[in-house]
Amino acid sequence: KQWYQPRVREAVVSTQSTGFRRDAMKSVLSGRNEQTLAPILGFIVRNVTDPKHCTVLVDVAHILTDLYSSVLGMSPAIDNLFERLRRRLQWEIKAQEQYMKLQGAMECIFSASGLE
Repeated sequence: KQWYQPRVREAVVSTQSTGFRRDAMKSVLSGRNEQTLAPILGFIVRNVTDPKHCTVLVDVAHILTDLYSSVLGMSPAIDNLFERLRRRLQWEIKAQEQYMKLQGAMECIFSASGLE
């Protein structure tokens, strides 16, 4: 099961260093079956909130959603991974919103106390 992780990581790093090209990524990600799609989705679910990879992985997740939304419901494993991804992103968005509120409150306190 672990054999694919270095390959996926290499692909992400390669994509980051060469510049993200959506059309090229679409062709690489299309035409996959459950066995070849699941490792990629699993990697994205685990790493999408990692600051080192999040920009590329959000783009890849968007492409995968575009490519495979029409087949949702055909594979419980893939459906589960897309649901985990949705929940992970939803959680991250809520965490970022809370962080921004906290940051704003702290700025108000510092401004009022002259500690800017």
